[in-house]
Amino acid sequence: MEYLITSFQVVMPLLLLMAVGLLLRVSKIASKDAFLVMNRVVYYAGLPCMMFHNITQKTATGDADWSVAAYALGATLVLFVLFWLIAPRFVKDPRRRGAITQASVRSNDSIFSLTVAAMMLGDGNFNLTVFVAALVAVAYNLLSIITLEMNRGGKIRFGSFLRNLATNPVILSVIAAYLFRLTGWTLPAVLDKPITHLSNMVPPLGFLTLGGILTFEGVKANRKALTFIAIMRLIVIPLAVIGGAVALGFRGLRLLTILLIFAAPTAMASYPLANALGSDAELAGEAVAVTTAFSLPTVFLFLTFFGGLL
Repeated sequence: MEYLITSFQVVMPLLLLMAVGLLLRVSKIASKDAFLVMNRVVYYAGLPCMMFHNITQKTATGDADWSVAAYALGATLVLFVLFWLIAPRFVKDPRRRGAITQASVRSNDSIFSLTVAAMMLGDGNFNLTVFVAALVAVAYNLLSIITLEMNRGGKIRFGSFLRNLATNPVILSVIAAYLFRLTGWTLPAVLDKPITHLSNMVPPLGFLTLGGILTFEGVKANRKALTFIAIMRLIVIPLAVIGGAVALGFRGLRLLTILLIFAAPTAMASYPLANALGSDAELAGEAVAVTTAFSLPTVFLFLTFFGGLL
């Protein structure tokens, strides 16, 4: 019962924040385009500050654990390979095949996972989650580009990928934060306070924008594909990966990190990437909406079920 109450206290505020965002858009107080801009603000300003702030906290716990990182990266690679092998047997249209693969495997490990971790653990206490999420984000980007390129017959542009990787604000913030920790540098208060304020805005604004972005306009036409994506992204993949982590002896923050990353909904970044690389962008966008809408109940169930091990 203790873990059930804790899970409810974590998930219910997030659901209410999403409901407020949805209400703001439906009532036309804010448009979907406005929420998309807000989401970019969260990703390019708030999230890097949150990661930097958390890692550089003197009270930070759960430093880099390469066993957890190796497991998460290995699971990500295995999942993409499995879909590469299996998807062609069931999905003949390569554009849809690439979109389905990416939407099923790529989770929103940046905004969703780190926001939930921040709300559950507080400042300075989810350093491990930040570390693993940053590495998995790199793998997601690389494998998603390869998947979408292979399923449209295009040439894989690794130069463009490496350039985007080198300028990714989230990755740069992690590198900067660990540089500060290793050298013992500290920021003056005039810089530290704005970073703290931007960091604190991520949990409420992140889920507010998720609610504001949710649309289900074309769901009916793609209901079979979306049902498959939702089942894989929110149930099958989390159960398999979290179950494997439990079998390997991961407990506490290590298991929670795996749970939050792999139980998260489809990454919002999968939509613009699918659009840019000639995949089925409509299906990709609908997958984000559907999995996000149903992710909070499933995350609640996973937190409750595995609560005794966290």
